Amino acid sequence: MTLEKIHKKFVASRWVLISIVCVFIALRMYPISNPIDNPLPWICLVIQIWIAFFLLQLNHTFNIISGRTFLPAIFYMLIVGSDPVFYNDLEGSIVALFFVISYYFLFRSYQKPKSQIKALNISLLLTVGSLLWAPLLFLFPVFWFGFYRFRCFNLRVFFASLTGIAIVYLFLYAWSVYNNDNDIFMAFLPNVNTLFAIHKPVLTVWEWINTGFIIAICSFIGVYLFFVTISERVWTISVLRYFFFSVMYMFLFFFLQSEYKSSWGLLVSVPIAFITGHFFSRTKKRSAFFLLFFCFLFFIGMAIVQRLH
Repeated sequence: MTLEKIHKKFVASRWVLISIVCVFIALRMYPISNPIDNPLPWICLVIQIWIAFFLLQLNHTFNIISGRTFLPAIFYMLIVGSDPVFYNDLEGSIVALFFVISYYFLFRSYQKPKSQIKALNISLLLTVGSLLWAPLLFLFPVFWFGFYRFRCFNLRVFFASLTGIAIVYLFLYAWSVYNNDNDIFMAFLPNVNTLFAIHKPVLTVWEWINTGFIIAICSFIGVYLFFVTISERVWTISVLRYFFFSVMYMFLFFFLQSEYKSSWGLLVSVPIAFITGHFFSRTKKRSAFFLLFFCFLFFIGMAIVQRLH
């Protein structure tokens, strides 16, 4: 069997996917000192696995990566599983779920100027999610850029996204008036001082290594796809460029808002999973196949080392 056939079977193997899921779950079960009756890590685990499989559904629905592959889900679990800081972040897991669901409406808007309803749905998801984690509001420009990249951004789409924000906060205001308690509305307003707080990166040595490796891989893939070879459909190229913009945008906040590094990390892992999944699914070179194995070993090794520390 040639290396190309081995590669094709590997990226589409259910057993590889099942094995990574088992490793992902096993990492949450160590150390034993964590009480099993604590539901927080298990709720986060379920949400994160659901996100991983939703990535596969997005790929199947919109055919982002041609051919059968499980790599987007696998890379999401590898990246998220490589740092224990993600294991108990319930807020970050929920907003990441809202974020990835928003992709469904964005991708459906491709070259459809009358996408007001889709923009409204995304706005409602982001605004409701921001009630739990206010910095999610910073992702509105990411989706506006996405509408622009997909040739459907116009004033109607822009104002539809603003309408979603107004609907959520008007509902909260009406609810506070109904209960004769203005504190209900005020409690959900984002704290400006907290929202725009800037702190220098506070990462452990292992987190720097992990983050540096991810940035290096994304940079290498970007150079390879857009400067060395690009033989994809216009649709796929548009999505990949949008993902690269999203990664750069969210990494900016990841480094500026260190107190939210876990939540930003969970969010940026979504487009990174698609970028890496696409590259290793479509590139059949021997060097890429060995790099794929190295990435597997690196992320699993980082997870074990950080758990032991």
